Amino acid sequence: MCHSAFASAAFDEGARYAFLASQERQSIEVVDLYDHRLAATIALPEDPDLVISSDSLKALLVAHQASRQLTIIDLATEELSFHSYALDLTPNQLSMSPVGGLVAIYDNTANRLEVHAIRRRERLLLADGVHTETPLTFSADGQVVYWSDPGTGTVNSVDLWENRRAVTVARAESELSALSRTADGSLGFVSEAERNLVHVLDLRSFTQLTSIRVGARPGRAWGTADGSLMLVPNRSDGTVTAISTLTMQVIYTIPTVPDPVSINAGWLDTVAVVVGAGGEMVLFELTTGQVVKRMDVGKELLPGVVTSDSKTLAVPSPENGEIVLFDMRGRDFLGKISQLPHDIGPMSLAVSNNICH
Repeated sequence: MCHSAFASAAFDEGARYAFLASQERQSIEVVDLYDHRLAATIALPEDPDLVISSDSLKALLVAHQASRQLTIIDLATEELSFHSYALDLTPNQLSMSPVGGLVAIYDNTANRLEVHAIRRRERLLLADGVHTETPLTFSADGQVVYWSDPGTGTVNSVDLWENRRAVTVARAESELSALSRTADGSLGFVSEAERNLVHVLDLRSFTQLTSIRVGARPGRAWGTADGSLMLVPNRSDGTVTAISTLTMQVIYTIPTVPDPVSINAGWLDTVAVVVGAGGEMVLFELTTGQVVKRMDVGKELLPGVVTSDSKTLAVPSPENGEIVLFDMRGRDFLGKISQLPHDIGPMSLAVSNNICH
């Protein structure tokens, strides 16, 4: 059994504790977003490649690609327990279902997708011939997995009964983003970089509704928690386009930051912060698109996560070994959480405001 380098404690409050993988320390770093501190370092038997947290399981899933295993860490006990879970594929990508203890696991060499019920230690779905370069997306009820296939220009789906469907939205070999769904699961949005388009799908009938022209080389859309807007980062011109999910019309396009990596809505969906990979951050009003604050951390930033109360944005800064905290309600910096390794990956927070990306 492995042990925390700090005092033992339960870390199963899904809205409070966030987790980041570090190969430098061969650990999972536990961050307390209520008290703004590094709460623990969980030592691991081998290097972690990916980590995701599950509120329904009260557990962490840590992927080890070399050994083709998951480590399941029970977060609900003071003495953290570790369980090995052997796989028949290499876990290059993990995606947690929004309901229940289901996880989608993707091997990008074998082009194999599996869905496992972790609590029962049971594989529910095996799908071969899955080709994608982008993250997987679960349906709102956890019964369907979606992915984009740039080789064929299609958006694809498979349900837990192995029924597969595909919709062609672009030419073969087009650059397609992952699918982002609205909070209610009714609509899906996929960006096509070459033609500066966002394709809108009806996910119930799995048909294309329309295509919307946006800025230059759009990336994956980020949705608001209330489902009213999709916010599209346009990577070549440093702008963000807001699309109404009701009218399917562009509301505004505003200049923000070069190379955006996330767009996080917060404080009751009244504001959003665009996070740039180079350290720039821009806050704007969601209703009007008015930019009200520009900041520059000066170092590399990873995608941000907003807490479930929509008040706090947490952004990992690996070069600084920090988490930058921003007050979405007060529209200002809140502080930093330091003493983190300089190779931290993206943050996993089981209960957050990022519910529809």
